[in-house]
Amino acid sequence: MTEGLTELTDHRGDTLLALADMYMRRDSHGHYTNANDARVAINCVDQPPVKDRAKVIEEDRRSRQIAPFMSYGKFTGDAPLTACAFWPVPPTSKPHVISAPGLAPTLVVSTTHDPATPYQAGVDLAKQLKGALLTFDGTQHTVVFQGNRCIDDYATAYLIDGRVPPAGAKC
Repeated sequence: MTEGLTELTDHRGDTLLALADMYMRRDSHGHYTNANDARVAINCVDQPPVKDRAKVIEEDRRSRQIAPFMSYGKFTGDAPLTACAFWPVPPTSKPHVISAPGLAPTLVVSTTHDPATPYQAGVDLAKQLKGALLTFDGTQHTVVFQGNRCIDDYATAYLIDGRVPPAGAKC
């Protein structure tokens, strides 16, 4: 990112464009996956959309107070509705307790500071499935087979031998 921003002083954007292509999953032929489209669709049916502009503006104001690095902390007084406000079908996902009688012991890996999935969601899922919780103390969204030996050893033992980690296991 630093390199990309530095390039801007020379009126170049090669690195920033490469980062954007990587984020948007653009291949060398200029084609994109549907991952971002799927993410929008999933998010839009997961919860009711916010359609009240006053509420969106207030959320924007609060988030900029909490995270002033967003737009240098300047509140614009306006914020757009998300695509979900215009989604053609209503949300279908409703919070519910998961029940899976007879399910083999299940390994749930949950990250303490996951930017996308709250840690507590993993704790709750493991409890509802009567499974084993493996806690990763970190800030990334996915961790299994991403190079963390502690996590990978537990995951491999689970996938190969069906062994779950001991209660309270942390990496």
